[in-house]
Amino acid sequence: MAYDSKAIANYFLDRGEKSGKKLDPMQLQKLVYFAHGWHLAVDDSPLIDEMVEAWRYGPVIPTLYHEFKSFGKNQITRKACNLRLVKEEEYEFVEPSLGDGEGTSKARRLLDLIWNAYSKLTGIQLSNLTHIPGSPWYITWQRAEGRKNVDIPDELIRDYFRSQLDAV
Repeated sequence: MAYDSKAIANYFLDRGEKSGKKLDPMQLQKLVYFAHGWHLAVDDSPLIDEMVEAWRYGPVIPTLYHEFKSFGKNQITRKACNLRLVKEEEYEFVEPSLGDGEGTSKARRLLDLIWNAYSKLTGIQLSNLTHIPGSPWYITWQRAEGRKNVDIPDELIRDYFRSQLDAV
């Protein structure tokens, strides 16, 4: 089951709050990207319900970029929200979460592993990991030849993370 990327982001923001660690937008972007990549590698299915794009400075999940861009390089101080129609001309903001559906406990375990492995790194350090020659971003960016915001195919992400798994 693919989740709203904002639900995954909110999970990491909650983990950060519980451990006393605030995240900046770049850290959050990359944590969600790594979680998506590892999920593709081990479960052969996407974790998030949108494409990751190759932007100049690395892989970006556009929804998360737009949600948190106002924080710039600063720490994020709120969760991601969606606007939901309650009834005609009445709306409310809701914070997406993973919920309790089938497969959610498995997803939470993976997200906890990602948190434990990557949360100590800065946004720049995480971004550097995505720029390694042969990485999905690197390959897509080279193929894009100057075009902006090109989708990074899930198959490319999956194969890369599987190769990392095989190397361990």
